[in-house]
Amino acid sequence: MRIVVGIPSRMGSSRYPGKPLKKILNKTMIEHCFIRCSLSKLPNELFVTTPNTEIKTVIEKCNGNVIMTSDDIDRPGLRVAAAAETLDLNDEDIVVVVQGDEPLLHPDMIDLAIEPLLKDSSIMVSNLCAEASEADWNDPGEIKVVCDLNMNALFMSRSPIPSIDHQEKRAKWWKQVCVMPFRWSFMKKFNHSLIPTPLELQESVEMNRAIEHGYKVKMIPSKYQTKSVDTNEDRIVVEKMMAIDEIYKLYK
Repeated sequence: MRIVVGIPSRMGSSRYPGKPLKKILNKTMIEHCFIRCSLSKLPNELFVTTPNTEIKTVIEKCNGNVIMTSDDIDRPGLRVAAAAETLDLNDEDIVVVVQGDEPLLHPDMIDLAIEPLLKDSSIMVSNLCAEASEADWNDPGEIKVVCDLNMNALFMSRSPIPSIDHQEKRAKWWKQVCVMPFRWSFMKKFNHSLIPTPLELQESVEMNRAIEHGYKVKMIPSKYQTKSVDTNEDRIVVEKMMAIDEIYKLYK
């Protein structure tokens, strides 16, 4: 079985243009993501997919593989799926989407997300999640997720869910985290057969497409603390966190 990690990255972020090449300490954000993914144990292949030659140049200097994709693709999972079409994959192979704006990713997070698919052939896609703080819960940049009793996603939203209208918190607050393994058979179906859905478009959260079409998305709790970079303020915070990060010390 092949386990392939794909990192989608593009310069045209609406909130923070050019962010993949913004420096965090002595490396660009996309370099941090690429190096950290390369340190995970279970995957045997890794690529960055982008429409931008500037990103391609940076990754190739790290001896990384780059698959160029169209600038018209606006969702990270679909960009990785388009890139993976160029590989000779079997249906049972696993393709892992790792967001390119998570420079504090711990390599073990990738292995944690993959393991359920290796143990249970009925799982088609999984996502990491972490407990959300009140700040996360109120932040539209963080994708919140409500789960059933078996930790399958029921709904994902940028709004604060579940509510606390009764002034009492009865359920855990979960947020989606940046690692999403797909079985290749399902990734192809997701990309080619499942039409975009109202909640996917309303929330700008592609996993809602799978949920609305009736497929289970297995959520895997993660203990690791990460922070995505969507603004320069985020970059400054991450830079301070990176300076004391144990994984950074392995490759700085």
